[in-house]
Amino acid sequence: MSRIALAALLALTACSQPSAPIEMKTALEPPATPVPTARAGTQGDPAALDRCRNANWQATGYRHGLSGFPMAALKQVSEACEASGVKVDRLAYSTGRLEGLALFCSTESGYRRARAGLPVDNNCPPTLKAAYEAGYAKGLAERS
Repeated sequence: MSRIALAALLALTACSQPSAPIEMKTALEPPATPVPTARAGTQGDPAALDRCRNANWQATGYRHGLSGFPMAALKQVSEACEASGVKVDRLAYSTGRLEGLALFCSTESGYRRARAGLPVDNNCPPTLKAAYEAGYAKGLAERS
């Protein structure tokens, strides 16, 4: 599944604040089960429309950043929600995404992803890119 489709799914199914603090050890590990395919939008789906209306956009951006999703994920989220007349708070989303990326783009995260055999998928800002790549290279070397 593409990362963008996964981003849209996360935005439409989990737009509220997490009920518990995010545990970094498990947040950096790959998901245990495959994620179902994302929906095209919220039209005809009252539950998805409700999620868009009640979304905490900063928390959604944070989760997307923590997962390393590219900024293009916001486009799919926006299209899905705005097609139903719900405006996305892009500033809050971007702020949250940068906070999440600060954790995703760490040396430890890069190392764990490489050790797990995941692709490099580096959507890190230039200031954080080197740390992530260093961790990824170390994890990759130890995996071999």
